[in-house]
Amino acid sequence: MKTQSKWVLEDHANQVVRASTIKPRIDYATETLDVVLEILVQERLDLNRSNLDLYRQLDGTKESMEALEGKVRHELEIAYAIESLRQVRRSIDSIAGMGNVPTILSPSISIVRVTRSRMLTIMPSLDPHLGELSLLLSGVIIDAAYLASLNIDFEKANSESKRLLEEAKLSADLKICRQFHNLEL
Repeated sequence: MKTQSKWVLEDHANQVVRASTIKPRIDYATETLDVVLEILVQERLDLNRSNLDLYRQLDGTKESMEALEGKVRHELEIAYAIESLRQVRRSIDSIAGMGNVPTILSPSISIVRVTRSRMLTIMPSLDPHLGELSLLLSGVIIDAAYLASLNIDFEKANSESKRLLEEAKLSADLKICRQFHNLEL
């Protein structure tokens, strides 16, 4: 009989973390985030190849321009999601101790939720992963704040998340607009 960790429960190829400590949940959140980023990056690469082919074959008609613009907007949304979630990954990577977990990760909840809502119509298959990530991060933040006897300043966290989302949008816009500079996005 194989001994199984009491922290991880096998459930039809999904792993549900039941950790009472914070570190295993942060590790699981990192794994979940990496899976989502991998899926998004691959989707963006596929879209980019397709869009560049369409861009090269552009005949200048209004219909072909509108079709390409719609597909490039789709790619832009995915690029925005990638850049947003990379902000979350950087936050997780910068955790140095229990005391700074709530401060560093608080903006991440809003970023993940905004990304989840934007991706729902574009890539609904990511919704369960992003929902789980949101719940994991929320639980980690609350538990870490409780254990360290800290207060969470949601006003500061929300303003920081807005700033990070704006940075992500700017970065995604620059990457897409460099490639498709003739389109009005």
